[in-house]
Amino acid sequence: MRYDIFLVNALKDQEQAEMIVRRLKALKFKVKHDKKREHTTPTPTDYRNADKSQSIVVLWSEASCDTSDKDSDWVHALAHHARSKDNVLVQVGLDESIPDEPFSHDKRYMLEGLTSRKTVAGYYDLVDDLGDKDGRKDLRAWIDYKSSDKESKEAWKEAHPTDPLSLVGKPVPKKAAAPIAAATAAAVSGAAGLASAASKTAPASAAATLTADDDDSGIGWWMIAGILLGILAMLFFGWLLRKQAGTPAVGNAIVMAPQCPAGQMPAYLLDNTLEPAEITDDTAE
Repeated sequence: MRYDIFLVNALKDQEQAEMIVRRLKALKFKVKHDKKREHTTPTPTDYRNADKSQSIVVLWSEASCDTSDKDSDWVHALAHHARSKDNVLVQVGLDESIPDEPFSHDKRYMLEGLTSRKTVAGYYDLVDDLGDKDGRKDLRAWIDYKSSDKESKEAWKEAHPTDPLSLVGKPVPKKAAAPIAAATAAAVSGAAGLASAASKTAPASAAATLTADDDDSGIGWWMIAGILLGILAMLFFGWLLRKQAGTPAVGNAIVMAPQCPAGQMPAYLLDNTLEPAEITDDTAE
């Protein structure tokens, strides 16, 4: 979840911080504030919530400016984190205390004297700044309306129909992704219908007229034929070599020639290498 505001304050200023949170939430700002905080060192959760916030509002006071207090370290660490980002840090002064550098040079909205019923000039300026970041206008006029100013509030809502204050009690508008998805599905369905109609009306002989030039893959039928011829040539030369070696082959399988029993010589050696000689009978001598 993303927030409009992440509020940073010292533990001693918790009561005043909660009052500011209530006033900001009444204007429909999404505020993240840990009213149960006890730790004095920022946690990964603190940094994650700060990074998910459009503005990090730091409340400076005597307590938060006191660098001898460990709780001041928590305030200063998150203030430095906010200052490292573009247009995220928003400084508020609860009293006349001045923070140390570099924060002393940055603008602060003075809220000294602010209560749940009393509004000070600095609060109007603060709300204007926070509203501008979210594209909200004329919030200071809404602040001055009383609960009995119903007509004025209705006129304000009509002038600002998309403001969160105007959308209270109204159904949440549907996301734009749904119409886009529906249009995409309709386009796909229409394309499928056109393809189906084209396949029914196309001449049956069109498939027979395809040639190698119609192949968009860049390979072509001639290249495929060349590859097949190369494979056949390799098989032929393999068969020829086996033929010359005297090993019969069937297809791609080598068939081992039958071996002769021990003490006998193969017939093909007798036929090809041994020539018959005249037999001489020397037993009579």
